[in-house]
Amino acid sequence: MNHIQLKNISKIYNANSTQAQSAMALLAEGMDSVAVKEQTGYSVGLYDINLNIKAGELHCIMGLSGSGKSTLIRHLNRLIDPTSGEIWVNTTVNTKTHAKDNTQANTAPVDESSSNAINILELNDKQLQHYRQQTVSMVFQHFGLVPHMTVIQNVAYGLRVRKMSVSERHEIARYWLNEVGLTNLEHSYPDELSGGMQQRVGLARALATDNPILLMDEAFSALDPLIRAQLQDQLLELQERLNKTIVFITHDIDEAIKVGQRISILNGGRLVQTGTPSDLRHNPADDYVEQFMRAKA
Repeated sequence: MNHIQLKNISKIYNANSTQAQSAMALLAEGMDSVAVKEQTGYSVGLYDINLNIKAGELHCIMGLSGSGKSTLIRHLNRLIDPTSGEIWVNTTVNTKTHAKDNTQANTAPVDESSSNAINILELNDKQLQHYRQQTVSMVFQHFGLVPHMTVIQNVAYGLRVRKMSVSERHEIARYWLNEVGLTNLEHSYPDELSGGMQQRVGLARALATDNPILLMDEAFSALDPLIRAQLQDQLLELQERLNKTIVFITHDIDEAIKVGQRISILNGGRLVQTGTPSDLRHNPADDYVEQFMRAKA
């Protein structure tokens, strides 16, 4: 089954409703985002994105700088709200119960009539806070650690806001620090750690809440190639056991092919193609996709 469904998501920056509609009318006629910006002055973040993300899959979103990757992922926890469209999430999915390669079972869209599926754009502030605490976690490119907190306090932070006791949340945090290979560093501060270690702390923090959806926005791109490869391997090993729904943003086709079960490629705010690495390699939708896959070859 699908865990997340984006329906007709568009984002036009710095435009009111009428202005956004005029920009989207030009996009509907086939004008690209650069030309729309030149003609209207409004920046296109995304245009008419329709995408299903399966429960328990590691789904890569990729494209060049400015293609809309980070804009898209930030819609999934509503750090950004769209100009138009709907975002449906099944908040009762236990991703651990879904076999990753169960393609037939995962072809149906999220059932919007189900009481388990919510349009997250309709959540009020309290409901949105609960959604962020219980359903979705995020790992940022530049770590996002709190500098005055120790490693264990950083990892336990998501459990702290759930009002969990200190002893309980620290026990969970120690478990995840061990899982990412940072045993005995719990009392260190972020600035005492290497970049790779800091990102492991960020990953442990995201995993500690045990939320079913994990968002990773270019999480490894700031790291040296060797450390990056090690963290990719560690993510895949963890995913084998945890089977979370992971949305992984990258601009690196090698990384996307290594970690992604399916890849969605964006260009100028539009979704060009979604498929397995083999699909994209053998049946590219256009020259843009073909160039990406040729770069891998």
